[in-house]
Amino acid sequence: MLKITKIKRKIMNSIKIKLSLIANLIAIFALIVLGIVSFYFTKTSLYESTLKNQTDLLKVTQSTVEDFRSTNQSFTRALEKDIANLPYQSLITEENIINNVGPILKYYHHSINALNVYLGLNNGKVLLSQKSNDAKMPELRDDLDIKTKDWYQEALKTNDIFVTPAYLDTVLKQYVITYSKAIYKDGKIIGVLGVDIPSEDLQNLVAKTPGNTFLFDQKNKIFAATNKELLNPSIDHSPVLNAYKLNGDNNFFSYKLNNEERLGACTKVFAYTACITESADIINKPIYKAAFIQAIVVIIVVVFSVILLYFIVSKYLSPLAAIQTGLTSFFDFINYKTKNVSTIEVKSNDEFGQISN
Repeated sequence: MLKITKIKRKIMNSIKIKLSLIANLIAIFALIVLGIVSFYFTKTSLYESTLKNQTDLLKVTQSTVEDFRSTNQSFTRALEKDIANLPYQSLITEENIINNVGPILKYYHHSINALNVYLGLNNGKVLLSQKSNDAKMPELRDDLDIKTKDWYQEALKTNDIFVTPAYLDTVLKQYVITYSKAIYKDGKIIGVLGVDIPSEDLQNLVAKTPGNTFLFDQKNKIFAATNKELLNPSIDHSPVLNAYKLNGDNNFFSYKLNNEERLGACTKVFAYTACITESADIINKPIYKAAFIQAIVVIIVVVFSVILLYFIVSKYLSPLAAIQTGLTSFFDFINYKTKNVSTIEVKSNDEFGQISN
């Protein structure tokens, strides 16, 4: 009899465990599906949020470059206007140009801290005011071969200001940006005005912008960046440029750099390419953290639900023990194993109660 009771308990426990496991497997499956869906939408949301944030930061750099250009163009126009407003007699001889234009050039190069401010004449000479030789008044020089320079030739082709890309000045040994404008008086060409601004000024402005932003010149060399280490010419930036070529302006892209996944976006700003990049960890870390927390919660919920369901199932399946005992007694009776038949006593309003009645 004791053996039969143990078998009954074993069967009952087996049913309880199976039902609990089935219910929890369904719950686990549902939680996994929910986790995958949640992971996808979280990643998408973070991706879009990061894209907007990085694009906004890139626009700050773009505005910085545009403001820098606009300021120097306004300066060049003001200088051109002051020279053009001089009487024609002040501009017809080299001596008059030195005496009348020279002080203006010196004053303007002080006001904006330009490297050089100069006026290239038709005869190939140039009246030059230099920051490096500030003690002297501007003087005419004929050794600079100005008529072969882009700033001179391009200014004569347009009625507007010509702006060179950042380039390495072989005399100054530093990168400069030249703003040039042809000056006319009474329909006659007086010369071409030139203003050399150190690209370091733009670098200093870009360095103050938020985010990891940088500027490529026309030769795809970085000349301004928030992180000065990026100015090192030995660094290979082709992964960024290749990704930008595939995706276009203001489109988020991913690329590999030193086996690290990075995200970025670029856009054209005049002759330059402005870019911003960040490690993919700014998206991945929050996602993986959320996924880890979610996994811990799922494990805890599953453990508690298994225990809870086991006791719930035990409670609601407890009438089965009485039914099983009654059926065993009944079959023992019809098989002449016993003369007494015990009744099944289950007091409930469900199917178990109906069976006992």
